[in-house]
Amino acid sequence: ISLPEGARSLVEEMGYADDYQIEVFVGGPFFSDSVATGMPESAVSAPPPKPMRDYSVAFERELDLDTYPILNSHIIGGKAVVPLALIAEWICHGALHENPGLLVHGLDDIRILKGIRFDADKKLVRLMAGKIHSHDDGYAVDVELRNGFQNGRDILHCRAKAVLAEKLTPPPPVNLRALLEDNGYNRSASEIYTDILFHGHQLHGIQAVASCSPAGMVARVSASPAPADWIKTPLRNTWIADPLILDSAFQMASLWCFEQHRTVSLPSYAASYRQYRQRFPENGCTVALEVTSASAHKMRGDFTFLDGDESVIARLTGFEAVMDASLNQAFKPDFQTSN
Repeated sequence: ISLPEGARSLVEEMGYADDYQIEVFVGGPFFSDSVATGMPESAVSAPPPKPMRDYSVAFERELDLDTYPILNSHIIGGKAVVPLALIAEWICHGALHENPGLLVHGLDDIRILKGIRFDADKKLVRLMAGKIHSHDDGYAVDVELRNGFQNGRDILHCRAKAVLAEKLTPPPPVNLRALLEDNGYNRSASEIYTDILFHGHQLHGIQAVASCSPAGMVARVSASPAPADWIKTPLRNTWIADPLILDSAFQMASLWCFEQHRTVSLPSYAASYRQYRQRFPENGCTVALEVTSASAHKMRGDFTFLDGDESVIARLTGFEAVMDASLNQAFKPDFQTSN
């Protein structure tokens, strides 16, 4: 643990009330079968959940592969896993549930604590939303995704802060000129999904990779179809963000990790997501990944989503993904590092 991260973790823990039993994991190669069969447990320190009285149920859903057929395209280690991009959509919906008239401007502190894996036929999930409060960008709502009970306690899968606003602000200036240059990446989309990534055909969002270097990656990605094409009874008729575009960005991070470190990855955390339009383009967009750091077990970076005129649609910053050799075989049972 670096000195700044260790000091931050200590201060966070000292700031919480002492009426919780807290189990904290920080960094490092502590993986077990949970990595090989789905999203890893939290790879960063996480504050304890607030008391349930601070939250209300925004929605409750029973999930299975029949009502959510999209999950058949997200099989890791032989088990269906709910993708973070779909969880982010649920979080946005949950925050708007008690706050009609506002717009989702983004998310802060998006943290995966335990992947939602299908060990049985069905899984009941609850989206819990807190009270709205002021935020520098408008308003904020604390949101948690929970399900079931383990040892008499809720299982907490994900938490984030949804940022709401009366109107969306213009995007910040971003200089990506050097990163956007085509450097002749030599794998086709078909090869990427056949040889490296695990995603099924409904999540084949990467159309083409324009460049891949130690500094990052740029790719053209597809937009999501209508929610009804993925889910039998969707929460909304249109997406708030675009889960296929977001998932394709996370796929790019995993592909970059493989090309640079021969190890694939899964998302675990993002510091901030801001969306500057109510809708992503229907014909997809360009995604630029800027890698800020990478170690043996973690990569960090920022994503910028651009339209055909290279105008910024959205940004996701402070992204973190967990890398581990066991994920290679979970992605592809016959994985060969010579790929």
